[in-house]
Amino acid sequence: MVAEVHKELENIARLREELEEVIKKRDKVNNRRAQGSILHDFYNCCERIFRRITADINGGFVQSETWNKELLYRMTIEIKGIRPQVVSEELAAELDDYLSFRHVFRNIYGFELKGERLDRLVGKFGRVSKVFGEQIGEFLRRMQQRERRK
Repeated sequence: MVAEVHKELENIARLREELEEVIKKRDKVNNRRAQGSILHDFYNCCERIFRRITADINGGFVQSETWNKELLYRMTIEIKGIRPQVVSEELAAELDDYLSFRHVFRNIYGFELKGERLDRLVGKFGRVSKVFGEQIGEFLRRMQQRERRK
């Protein structure tokens, strides 16, 4: 699990670099489409990490109509004796914006992307993705400490 999580964190770092390059370009229509794709991929990385944690530590989850939001919410809860909290409630609220955006992105054409929401998510992407990496790193450290104590 740890190697897979680290690989996804590397993918997020690569997405940060890609977004910086896209922002430098002046092509508004294609920039929006590229930015939307990067934000979509970011939440995919986050969710892959959450799913891996859930499968390997929690024993899996039931897919319902709202499983995406439920999975995100579950990552804010410590499960005593099994695992610590994965992400803070504050970070989960910010990630929920990216989850909601991913749903929209999957269901519209790239040229339909509106500026305000996209700009807001792009503007906070660097900070949110770094905080996510820090909190996942802390989660992994705490899990390793638990394993050593056993």
